[in-house]
Amino acid sequence: MVRQFQCVTLENWRSQVKRPFVFGGVFASSLIAIAVLVGPNSISHLFGQSKKARPTKTPSVAAMRALELREKKAREQFLRDTAQLAKDYEEAGLLEKAKNLLETVQRVDGSIAGVKEKLETIEETILTANPYQFQVDTAKGWGEPIARVEKGKPFRIAAKGSYRFVLEQTVGPNGFPSEDPIREMTKGIPSGALMAIIIPLNDRGKPGKPGQPIEVGEGKEITPKENGLLFIGVNAPSGNKNLGKIDVQLSGYVAPPK
Repeated sequence: MVRQFQCVTLENWRSQVKRPFVFGGVFASSLIAIAVLVGPNSISHLFGQSKKARPTKTPSVAAMRALELREKKAREQFLRDTAQLAKDYEEAGLLEKAKNLLETVQRVDGSIAGVKEKLETIEETILTANPYQFQVDTAKGWGEPIARVEKGKPFRIAAKGSYRFVLEQTVGPNGFPSEDPIREMTKGIPSGALMAIIIPLNDRGKPGKPGQPIEVGEGKEITPKENGLLFIGVNAPSGNKNLGKIDVQLSGYVAPPK
């Protein structure tokens, strides 16, 4: 089933965006494991109120060995508890939390077998989740915004189909202009190729300067550098009267444009 969105066009949407989009879900940081396992109140008393560090002294060999043994045990306990919590989150379907906890484990000890592979599995599951399909009308330029995307959160585009590239314009020796990525051809991307562009949005939902178009072709994984609206079109000169539509599927960290 093709999902339809009633949205503004790229040419006039700037005046119509009123408020920012808030993504659902919990975005855990790498410190979440520490916060969950120990909590801030349970360790703050260890450091007291003094702003001055105590004078250093050289511990004995036996004392040093005892400290190192405690450190090893604490590290092992932390890794066990964090890995178990990541597993529990994964089984509960909270893949983002599981992923962040496993990344913490990997930073603490990158030699633990299976962590890298599990991270890759979770990331692939996230990228294939939340799919929706639509069609790109190649006769309408950039058309309407397809989705909202978030900084640092990857998504995947897959495309199939064909269309008729109809060229009737008169062109001079310099070829088609390519200075404005919104209205003209895009340098570095094959003519007629499917491409994407992200219009960044600030915290108030106001648009910024468009980024550079990204070649998509039959498929592409993109990690946005900013929050924004995603547009998809084909690399064709302004006014090109193409015929046909391309079937496209988005998945991963994407949300409807409104």
